Amino acid sequence: MTDPIPPPSTQGSSGRKAALWSGVGLVVALVAGGALFFRGRQSPPGHDAHDHGEHSPKKQGAAKPTVSPEVLRHTDRAARAAATGELKKARESLGEALMLAPRHAPALFVHACLALEEGNDAEAATVLGQLAAVAPGSPELKLLETLRELRRAPGVSWQQAFRDAWVTLGRPNLGKSELLPGATPLPPDPTASDWEKLAWERAPSDDVKLRLALASRKLDADKSLFLLAQVPRLENPDLYLAVRDALRGESLPESEHERARKTFRQKLESLAAAHPRSMQLQLLLLLGDTESGTELTAAEIDALERVATLPAWRETSFHDGYRETRRLLKEAGVPDASALAMAVSLRGINERGTWILRTRNVATRGALSPEGRQRLGRITRDIGASLVQQTTVVERMTGLQLVRGGSQDLEDDAGRTLAMNQIKELEQAIAVFQQTAMERWPLNSLTEELLEESTRDEPRYLQSFGAKAPAGAARMGP
Repeated sequence: MTDPIPPPSTQGSSGRKAALWSGVGLVVALVAGGALFFRGRQSPPGHDAHDHGEHSPKKQGAAKPTVSPEVLRHTDRAARAAATGELKKARESLGEALMLAPRHAPALFVHACLALEEGNDAEAATVLGQLAAVAPGSPELKLLETLRELRRAPGVSWQQAFRDAWVTLGRPNLGKSELLPGATPLPPDPTASDWEKLAWERAPSDDVKLRLALASRKLDADKSLFLLAQVPRLENPDLYLAVRDALRGESLPESEHERARKTFRQKLESLAAAHPRSMQLQLLLLLGDTESGTELTAAEIDALERVATLPAWRETSFHDGYRETRRLLKEAGVPDASALAMAVSLRGINERGTWILRTRNVATRGALSPEGRQRLGRITRDIGASLVQQTTVVERMTGLQLVRGGSQDLEDDAGRTLAMNQIKELEQAIAVFQQTAMERWPLNSLTEELLEESTRDEPRYLQSFGAKAPAGAARMGP
């Protein structure tokens, strides 16, 4: 196999922020999936976050009373169950927590979320009153109260209500919230440790096992060999790229590396022949197995020029792939199906071709004439422009980086400035969205809509949180 592949963008803060949203660090916040956050948390969220002036959570409003580890564990279990839609289990764990500590604010917060999720308005009102008594003035409480009011209107989705409530309250930064689940780091929960093993053992088909392996946080040897065995039958380029990403580095035993190289190359040639209009596959076929940081040959530049004229970056839909994986996992009864489907889909956009192109461009520029540099710049810009049309932040950011570099080689200051401004706008949208800490809210319906909307057009979704406040909105008071 090839050496480990860096994230799609390794230059500056934009690559790091895009990676955070698109699953390298979260998924969500991603990124994206409260279920993955609750299942895989290792340290308190917001550890590296920055306060944002008057809208940072007020410590006095969300102070944590001293409670026993048992209360914290029951509250954490309730939050995880609520986030993944297991409401009965959430109620059971919540009951244990509140029996031991009836005024524990984080448990009351989860209780209020459960009542809202179930549409029990009277219960929600009662619990919100209890929460106000122990966490008066907290932004989380105000957001829940506003969310409850907005959700009463017919046809208002969870996402729309949450976004409008958060904007109306002045976009409070909830990254260091003491009320949201995850404020206190806990050791791994033994009751949640066997879900992957059970799901694997009960998987009804290789298609389901394929997705489970791709969504695994760590592959063992058996799963790695299973994934390699699936490669010859894969006809979906996104699944091929996902398996390629999962098996990079040291995932496979060394004795299997040569077989893996041949298997992946043969399948890539087959997929490229079946998708001759896919810029992604043709670029990977041309450069994917070449040495990074080496000078491009004249023949490779000629081939790159042909690749840059192809009509589409890829011929698959990120949204459709996500929905198909979610369908398979849900039908198989796999827990956290939506979050796992997002993890699988995100693997499918981790491609090696553009990274190799950037490193080899750097090695080649100095050896080219001014006309040759402009030619390479035009190629790079055009490939980047195709990527910019994609619906994920990682692809959009990678494309903008390529456009910026290509424009610089073309001595196109206006094009370079435009790309840089678009990068900054996307970075700002990511930073604004991260202040919601949405991945920590134990509202399953909110998370489901988050994943659904973001797979349609992730940059547009993020930018919607920076939009102007709804008419009549008032900023949150001190």
